[in-house]
Amino acid sequence: MSRSPIFLHEKDYEKFFSILNNTLHYSPFNLHAYCLMANHYHLLIGTKKDPLMKIMHAVNGGYATWFNKKYDHSGHVFQSRYTASPVPSDYAMMTVSAYIHNNPRAANITSNPADYPWSSYQYYCIPDIIAERNPKPFDTASTTPGTESAFAMEALSRLHSPPILPGCAPRSPPHAFTTDRLRQLFPTPLHHYYPRFTEREWKLRTLQKSALLNKNQEE
Repeated sequence: MSRSPIFLHEKDYEKFFSILNNTLHYSPFNLHAYCLMANHYHLLIGTKKDPLMKIMHAVNGGYATWFNKKYDHSGHVFQSRYTASPVPSDYAMMTVSAYIHNNPRAANITSNPADYPWSSYQYYCIPDIIAERNPKPFDTASTTPGTESAFAMEALSRLHSPPILPGCAPRSPPHAFTTDRLRQLFPTPLHHYYPRFTEREWKLRTLQKSALLNKNQEE
């Protein structure tokens, strides 16, 4: 079954970022990677004092309420409760971030994830953007292991309407976004090593899918 969009206009993506920013006021968290697709989204979140459930209730509930009002829609916006998995190690942080950033490529939207505007990939791979990135007022400088619990989470749409894909201009990240944690896990310069790792993960994922397909055909 194909999933239907939760973002129907570029302003919808911007509103989602705004709700993330508002949530940060009363539930602190770090956002290490993100990718908003037309019909779902992925976040790599580091929680602090508040549990993930409280943060995501505010985010999904706030966006669903706004979406229903804007589009005169009734009922649930998301297909089900978000899916969240703990990220148990530094290496898992690396691989999960690559998986998130490769989503536009997996959806055949672009062959280069750096071209996708609603992803944090550009802040890890483009030298000029990395150099120009200034900390936002709510960024947390200390994101060392042990100060947070990291989760990879995904939320899916349950709506039925045609998708509208986002434009190409890079967007400012949410206030909670920080590259500090992942930057610690890669050699310098980041813009050299992170794209190579992400590309390696993409090729490995492609090989695994191909091997599984061949196995199913043989059976």
